[in-house]
Amino acid sequence: MKDRKNLSLGIDSSLSYCSITVFKNEKIIWNSEKKCDFGHEKYLSKMLAKMTKDLSINSYDFDSLYLNFGPARFTCIRGCHALMKGYFINNPIKIYAYSIFEHYFLGISKLSFNRLACIVDTNRRDLGVQIINQKGELIGSLTTYNIDDNLINELNKNDFIIGNGINRLNHIDSFKKISKKCKKPIQLKSKYFINYKFFSKKPQKTIPLIEYPYSPI
Repeated sequence: MKDRKNLSLGIDSSLSYCSITVFKNEKIIWNSEKKCDFGHEKYLSKMLAKMTKDLSINSYDFDSLYLNFGPARFTCIRGCHALMKGYFINNPIKIYAYSIFEHYFLGISKLSFNRLACIVDTNRRDLGVQIINQKGELIGSLTTYNIDDNLINELNKNDFIIGNGINRLNHIDSFKKISKKCKKPIQLKSKYFINYKFFSKKPQKTIPLIEYPYSPI
């Protein structure tokens, strides 16, 4: 992989989802994702090996690492963060943290809207909903809803709908009426590194302190 130094690596280990994305100047170079209910670090390690092989790179080609801080299962975050910190154990790197909602905002920046609803699959009988504005900023706090008409009515108040929770609504007749609002990433640009928290990492195998949050959903 020639002339591709100073790369950025982003991972997501939220709830029932796992992914690795490689960026260069905010443009996606490589991406892999997997839906999984458990064993996120196992799938993440396989993606990491494939990324290394496909791009012919190693950890020294990266200068920044983006880790999701939630909402997610506590053990998923802890296991995957440990894996990634091990990957970078011998070289210094800047570590940023982002929310799952910023991740799902990927590729939506060219749409014109006031309110965008991000639906997150909680792997329970309910769904988490977070509202996002045009700038990728969160509006209010995460709210969970039972899967019923009340949820559909709340979603209908928004201009667009994104997120992995959409798959659990496709069979509902009332949701089919507003399904045209559902959107997927439409461009290879990222805006999910907006409201990050910064953690510095030093060389000599020093691991940074990251406060792991418990899942808010």
